[in-house]
Amino acid sequence: MFTRTKALFTTVLFAGTLSAALPAQAEETGFLGGELSANIAILNDYRFRGVSLNGGDYALQGGIDWSHESGFYVGTWASNISDFNGSTMETDYYAGYAGEVNGMSYDVGGVLYAYPGGTNTDYFEVYGSVGMDLGFAAVTLGSNYAFSSDNLANEDNLYIYTKGDIVIPDTQLSLNLHLGYENGAFANKKWDWIVGASYNFQGLDLGISYIDTNIVGEASDATVVFSVGVSF
Repeated sequence: MFTRTKALFTTVLFAGTLSAALPAQAEETGFLGGELSANIAILNDYRFRGVSLNGGDYALQGGIDWSHESGFYVGTWASNISDFNGSTMETDYYAGYAGEVNGMSYDVGGVLYAYPGGTNTDYFEVYGSVGMDLGFAAVTLGSNYAFSSDNLANEDNLYIYTKGDIVIPDTQLSLNLHLGYENGAFANKKWDWIVGASYNFQGLDLGISYIDTNIVGEASDATVVFSVGVSF
């Protein structure tokens, strides 16, 4: 599922968490007055906010994004999932606006989570985040909010998170930390956390992350996710 960071900077480490925290993509310029980019990755498990959405099996994920120098962007992202009310694929469609003021970055937008072939599955979230580059690290605080709807059993859902990315000087290695809290239609006072590292090797984004939650269950127990991705 979507996070702004995941969709625009590949899904290598925090697929399902994202929602956010990964190496930036190479971009082509001039497409409809903006920049077009894409990403693809394979992981041994698709974890979204700490919970596996494909039964702990391998996931193939990818996205295409278009961004304008004004700060406006649109994109789509997809992944295979385990059966969800008749659907075995998640496709996210999103649009938003990102910028920077006095050294503080911001990002606001909305995302539709769609599950082709599923019954009573699709829903919509709005999201927002602020971040700061401290030089040795980048820190972000954000939230996602899903409105109450029939497909969410007439409940809303709130997810709040913070994440930090530390680049090791003179290397292609970065360390990634993430802490999230969720309450509502999808979880009851759930915490999730990630400790990971990513490394760029000859154009490949390699990742490893330890992911856990405070919820007991096979889909949410602690695990290690490995990933290989590429951006273009």
